[in-house]
Amino acid sequence: MTIGIASFGPRSGAAVFNAVLAAELLGRGAIGGFAVFAILDADGKVHHRWTQDGGVGTLDIPASWHDAGIAACISSGPNRPEPLIQFLPGTDGYGLVTGHRLPHAPNTSDVPINDAVLARLNADEAPQAAIDAEFAQSPEIDAGLIAITADGALGWANSARVQRRSDLGQARRSDADRGFALLHNSIFIADGPCQSLADALSGIAWQALTGDPARHSFLRLARPVTFRRAQTDRIVVDRVGDIVGLETANPALLTADRIGTAGYLSAEVWQGERRIGIAATELFARMAGGTAHPQDEAGSRNFMMARLSDVAA
Repeated sequence: MTIGIASFGPRSGAAVFNAVLAAELLGRGAIGGFAVFAILDADGKVHHRWTQDGGVGTLDIPASWHDAGIAACISSGPNRPEPLIQFLPGTDGYGLVTGHRLPHAPNTSDVPINDAVLARLNADEAPQAAIDAEFAQSPEIDAGLIAITADGALGWANSARVQRRSDLGQARRSDADRGFALLHNSIFIADGPCQSLADALSGIAWQALTGDPARHSFLRLARPVTFRRAQTDRIVVDRVGDIVGLETANPALLTADRIGTAGYLSAEVWQGERRIGIAATELFARMAGGTAHPQDEAGSRNFMMARLSDVAA
């Protein structure tokens, strides 16, 4: 298990979903396979959605879940042991436990360590104290954990074994009534170390929670867009991030009949007459008749832009 995140506060469901979807788009490695997404609803009841392959972008998540005040996710490569919710257990009225590496690995009492932490939450132990106590007893367990309670208390840590890894990313941000924690490993980003991916995901999660603009943002191919031959690649978007123009210096795209790269990495992104960023990932689409068509799965219609530093969101 390669990434775990938990969040509390308004729009926590969106913060968690957006961060993991961004990891699938920006990252390379063990990502985009299995995913488990969970919330506590307004009555404190736990709800799960999961998939064995395709990542969080393929999950059928009710729109109302994006407004959940407590949410968590875990994701990695495909085809993990069933039942998948063993990797993100929860208890109605108490909380959720997610993580990365092997959060279900047995502790010294032969109990899955995430279940052991959840039992401590059920006994009204604070999340950070619960995680610290378990890792003190099992320092060489291959796990990182994030625990969150129904009232928004949050704890997180890597075991001593995991802390020695050189491929980690982590982020934590909070204020009085909202926040999140994120841990990942073995997800690499093209233009920096693993921690730079965590930093990007942090901005995306915080934007969902607060509205503060992030450097990276989602763009979408929501409807068919016809290619226009140009001297340089350019992606034109409207004010909400939907693509309204695709300019390409590659003439092959005008006659292509396949699924492929319709928006090239590092292409300029324009909004009207203003250059606002560059493509940080690539847009894949069904190309036919000189037009890029959205793919069937909604998650596959997204790609990401890195905003220019001198351009306001």
